[in-house]
Amino acid sequence: MVRRPYRSATLAAVAAAALLVSACGGDDSGSSDDKIEGASKSSPAASPSAPGTDADAPEIELPQSVELVFEGWESDDPEEQAVLDSGAQRQRATYEAITRNPPNPNTEFIALYNMKGTGAWTSLQEWIGEFRDAGATVEGTFRFFAPEVKVADNGTTARLRFCSDEREVDQKNRETGKVLTQADPYEYVEYRTTLQKNDEGAWQTADVTNHRDACDAGGLSP
Repeated sequence: MVRRPYRSATLAAVAAAALLVSACGGDDSGSSDDKIEGASKSSPAASPSAPGTDADAPEIELPQSVELVFEGWESDDPEEQAVLDSGAQRQRATYEAITRNPPNPNTEFIALYNMKGTGAWTSLQEWIGEFRDAGATVEGTFRFFAPEVKVADNGTTARLRFCSDEREVDQKNRETGKVLTQADPYEYVEYRTTLQKNDEGAWQTADVTNHRDACDAGGLSP
């Protein structure tokens, strides 16, 4: 849940007062729902080689200044794994779009992993557009961990819930490199996403919310 970018580096002094929003769109809440019944929980083992590398998935390249690490994003169930892969690819697509010069909310990758016309699509368009308008970018390491996934009985809707550790992420002015908002030492964020299959049978994110008090270093709270 990277902070909303400022339009001028002169505002960096008041960065701590920034409105917190989801990196992928949605409401910010301190409450947490019960765990997903029947969800597949992550294993504690890290897998920086990351999901989303099946034969049909495009390679999304990020600058060396940004690293996305996925821990435990594996499932023995092929459909659950497809959901996990799509969720991971959406994160890569988001930060690939933000780190372009200028940031571009209409990349081919954004269109692949977000369902047009949904809340997730609209909020992500606005959020990436704010980076473009502010002349801002991000640098650092994102750690995504403790995923829980549940595919509905209809086979066309799924829920993916996970934590993000953004303590090592800074927001910077693209031209000067000046830090606009520094990393928060307590920046653990829970994301709750809903994915739907499109007409081609591919999973796309349709809804995202975030919750700042539902994760810690160990993962999701009960």
